[in-house]
Amino acid sequence: MPEQALRERIQDIPDPCSCATGVPLGIGEMGLIESVKRTDGQVTVRMHITSPMCMMAAYFMREIEERLLKVDGVTTVNVEFDQELKWTPQDIEPGARQRLADKRITMLGGRLLPQDSEQRRS
Repeated sequence: MPEQALRERIQDIPDPCSCATGVPLGIGEMGLIESVKRTDGQVTVRMHITSPMCMMAAYFMREIEERLLKVDGVTTVNVEFDQELKWTPQDIEPGARQRLADKRITMLGGRLLPQDSEQRRS
């Protein structure tokens, strides 16, 4: 199975923090998957984390391993985390960012966000 197909198998693993906001996003949409490399039976997934306090690393490892070990020929899965904290909210896919923004507006009772209010006054 090509590396892109392996990536597709894991990209919809839910990010629990986005689920808590009411806008469930997969780790692919969140921009958390840095790379997926396969060498024979070994797959290495490099991931970003959103915060040094992220408590979901073990969850992500378990979910990724569980999905990829079901692929024929995959014998070992290593999940590595970016320790430099390179992830930013700009890494979220544009459509997913828009869904998050729309949810924030709804949560504010339909009120405009501050930047929108400023634009309307001009």
